Amino acid sequence: MRIAITGGGTGGHIYPALEVGLAAQAAGAEVIYLGSFRGMERTIAEAKSIPFFGVDAQPLWSLKTLKGWQSLAKLILGAQKARGILRDRGVDAVFSTGGYSAGPFMQAAKSLRIPYVVHESNSVPGRANRLYGKTATAFTYVFYGTEKHVPEKNRVRTGQPIRGELRDAAIAKTEPSERASVLVMGGSQGARFVNTIALDAAKILPDVHFTIAAGEKLFEEVQKVANGLPNVVAVPYLSGHELTDAYSTAGVFVGRSGGTLAEVAAFGLPSVLIPLPTSADDHQYFNATEFKERGFAEILWQGAKHPQGHEEAIGDSLAQAIMKQLYGPTKEQFNGLRSWDCPNATQEILGIIMRS
Repeated sequence: MRIAITGGGTGGHIYPALEVGLAAQAAGAEVIYLGSFRGMERTIAEAKSIPFFGVDAQPLWSLKTLKGWQSLAKLILGAQKARGILRDRGVDAVFSTGGYSAGPFMQAAKSLRIPYVVHESNSVPGRANRLYGKTATAFTYVFYGTEKHVPEKNRVRTGQPIRGELRDAAIAKTEPSERASVLVMGGSQGARFVNTIALDAAKILPDVHFTIAAGEKLFEEVQKVANGLPNVVAVPYLSGHELTDAYSTAGVFVGRSGGTLAEVAAFGLPSVLIPLPTSADDHQYFNATEFKERGFAEILWQGAKHPQGHEEAIGDSLAQAIMKQLYGPTKEQFNGLRSWDCPNATQEILGIIMRS
């Protein structure tokens, strides 16, 4: 069986697609990665020895603007090239995690009547997934909030495919951590705002240990402050066993509320979430709200106080929220998060693709 995986622009699209692709390879399928030349997907796919085929693509902007019509033209031209790639490679099914780079390939699959499965990692589907999800063979998703945006007939809640080493470590963690420790991550590129208020909170909470994954470009400025704080360890980023150790030993997670929340749930970590105010369709806020409503998280708002009453994110409010999560109903949160999590997500999605 020949399976094409697509999705890109950011790691939040790439890594779930890659995880399904690796599982398909292990099951004996031939797998290729389809994406845009301007995203990170080519480098990441080839590092895993998955052949990459690309087209020129850019974000799908509103057709009310000149940029929107230019992006539509790119989509049409990209879809023409994508049709040739799918035909030449004899692709039997396509799995897409969305993002602008997936658009031409979903359009090509649709026009060639090749079955395609769409996966959404956030509460509010992105533009490409909204556009093509209605005609997909199946629409798989993570957050319950996605259900209001997707036709019931083809949706399946599978949860999020996460990297195998993280999944193994999460399964091995059977109790919440008792350490007074906080894991701070602002996303793959870091987040200056999150870093800054985390350092402020660390000054207020000298008995709590902070690990701050600052982002490569922001690391030096964080390290300058962290050097004067004995309870803070700053690193550019976390990967491999360092990331699994950090998740396994942390008592609370602090960060944005994108696709990382699936990993946070797998490890049963209560959290303090600071949604990115500029996220598309405010999806990070809705992701965070689902966790808040289930008792898994506290929400702080970047900037002025949020209309829904969430406190402004400053060092003092973050310190208070961290203490509330460290010494709150941790066991109940741990069990609730693990129930929300779907540990068999990768294999379930692969089964759906195979059956399609």
